Amino acid sequence: MLTYTTLASGSSGNCAVVSCGDTHLLVDAGISARRITVALKSLGIAPKELGGVLITHEHSDHISGLATLVKQLGLPVYATTPTLEQLCCRVPLLEHSCRAFAPGDGFPVGALW
Repeated sequence: MLTYTTLASGSSGNCAVVSCGDTHLLVDAGISARRITVALKSLGIAPKELGGVLITHEHSDHISGLATLVKQLGLPVYATTPTLEQLCCRVPLLEHSCRAFAPGDGFPVGALW
């Protein structure tokens, strides 16, 4: 079963998690890594179970927790090439975690496509 759970939404930060079975993909990381971790644990998801982070765009209310999350968990970061280019300028050491996809294309993450 596919679920989409909003962890935060609004100008102070945006973050959600899409899950299918044991596969979990974070959508945006616009709140602190600590807040993301607490929210995931309340859903019964260990942060290390994340298959990656999908970044919709590079505004701060969508990426503010990204650097810490990637540093702590070594997660792949999925985004379009232009978004990844902007992210790599703003988030240190991100280039090794980048996974680009073209707008409108899908990509696999565990049980998700």
